[in-house]
Amino acid sequence: MNKLKYVNYGTVFQEIPNEITLAINISNCPYKCKDCHSNYLWQDIGNYIDNDIDKLLNKYNGMITCVCFMGGDQGMEDLIELLKKIKRKGLKTALYTGADDISVVLSILPYLNFIKIGSYKENLGGLNSKTTNQKFYEVIKNNLIDKTYLFQKHY
Repeated sequence: MNKLKYVNYGTVFQEIPNEITLAINISNCPYKCKDCHSNYLWQDIGNYIDNDIDKLLNKYNGMITCVCFMGGDQGMEDLIELLKKIKRKGLKTALYTGADDISVVLSILPYLNFIKIGSYKENLGGLNSKTTNQKFYEVIKNNLIDKTYLFQKHY
């Protein structure tokens, strides 16, 4: 352990539909997407998340239903251990990854309830765009159920 560092965190309501989510921003992103709105996360900065995860889970105990790692797939073994710990607390788990190939994260699917995959491409837009290359999935028994439509407005 001790590969993954986080810079900040917060409770969010839009990243995972129908969940009150603790979103943890992991640094040292390997993808460095052009036009990234969080390019400060490209740097190897912050505190080791495994040192603080218990404090964060205790702080938000009873207030959150899900924990989402915004990145972290560069330290897959560490991420799996964190996801297991979160699951044992009865919380749902999620990962936002800039990977374009789902095979990069197949090993962690058993530990996830949700995953967003895809690099950010400004000309295609984010999850709320009909032209996005990004996909949001619910993971049920290692099957990916496309739920991207939940982010898109239907007029």
